[in-house]
Amino acid sequence: MQKQQKRQSSIERRRRRQKIFNRTIIVAMIIIIVVLTAVALSRPQPTPLPSYLSRCIPLKGPWAYREVFQLFIQINGANVTVPGGIGITSGGACVRPLYTFSNRGAIHVEPDQNRTFTLGDLFIVWGNTYGDQFGIFNQNQLFTFKTDSTHHLLMRVYHGNYNFTSTDYDNYVLPRDANTTSNPYAITISYGVFQY
Repeated sequence: MQKQQKRQSSIERRRRRQKIFNRTIIVAMIIIIVVLTAVALSRPQPTPLPSYLSRCIPLKGPWAYREVFQLFIQINGANVTVPGGIGITSGGACVRPLYTFSNRGAIHVEPDQNRTFTLGDLFIVWGNTYGDQFGIFNQNQLFTFKTDSTHHLLMRVYHGNYNFTSTDYDNYVLPRDANTTSNPYAITISYGVFQY
C-alpha cells in the first residue's frame, strides 16, 4: 500500500510539473505573439505612390532629363538629415523619378518621362521609402510637426546670390533641364518659432 501511495504521489507531482510547464509555454507564446504584433503595428507604413512616381527606372537611364538640387531641413533650429536611399528600390536595381544617393541633401530628378514634379512629390517618395510620417509636407505641416500660433514653416529658395521666400510649399515646381534662370541651387525648409 505504501508503494502505491508513493507511486500515486509521484504521478501527481509529474502532473503538477507538466501543468506548470504547459502553462509556462502558453504564457511565453502569448508574450511572443503580443510582442510580434506590437512590432508589426508600430512599423511605419509606406506612403502609397501614384503611378507617375512608382516607375522603376534603371540607374543608367534612359532619362527624359536630369537635374540635381540641394534640400536642407531644420526643425526647431536643429538640422535634419535628408537620408540617402529615398526612392531607391530594394536591392538598388532601379530608382523612382526622384531619389537620393547619400545623406547630403542632393535630390536627383531623373524621370524617364518628360514630366514636371513638385516638392510634394519628393515627400511622397520619401514617405514611401521611410514611412508615411515622412510623406507629409504642406503649408501647415512638415512630417509630424504642425504649425500653430507659435510654430511656423518657412521655405526659402536660393539660386546664386538671389534668394526668396516661397509659399508654394508642396506645390513648388522642381527644377528641370538645367535651366539656370529658374532652377534653385538649394531649398531650405524650416519649422519652429521665428521672429519675423
